[in-house]
Amino acid sequence: MPPKKQSDKPSKKNVEKAKTKNIEDKTFGLKNKKGNKNQKYIAQVEHQIKSGGDPLQKKKEAERAAEKKKKEAAQKLEEEQKALFRPVMTQKVASGVDPKSVFCAFFKQGLCKKTAEKCKFSHDPDIEHKSAKRSIYTDTAKDEDDDMEDWDEEKLADVVGKKHGAEKKTGDSHYLQILS
Repeated sequence: MPPKKQSDKPSKKNVEKAKTKNIEDKTFGLKNKKGNKNQKYIAQVEHQIKSGGDPLQKKKEAERAAEKKKKEAAQKLEEEQKALFRPVMTQKVASGVDPKSVFCAFFKQGLCKKTAEKCKFSHDPDIEHKSAKRSIYTDTAKDEDDDMEDWDEEKLADVVGKKHGAEKKTGDSHYLQILS
């Protein structure tokens, strides 16, 4: 004889045994009791188990499914609201700066709908890392032709006064006398 096929479902015989065992467990000690109320309860339990299970369990499953649908709908609504109410940004560039030398903030977030040629900002990620490197040792505000060697005592006192503030003005004149 060929071997029997193994299926995922339990056999009908085992299902019937489980149902009768379940009925016996739920009605334990009630079969011998007299009274209309007990007999109705036994009949109800037998009917429920033989027809397919506990109605409370089905009701709980339906409630869980409805709750799950509500959560999914709320999550979908929240995502739509986030998409609708996303803050509108504008990218500004200082005057005199070429916009193509600035990386597009919208492209960085994946929101720029323009092509690289039509967008006034750059879509090249390497531009973001390239910035004008300034020397921290040079003063850009200072005039190039104004050297300290050409200063007279009055100019020196003025610069020292600006540097150290008004509270040391009395000490500045003493400092200048020591230098001369």
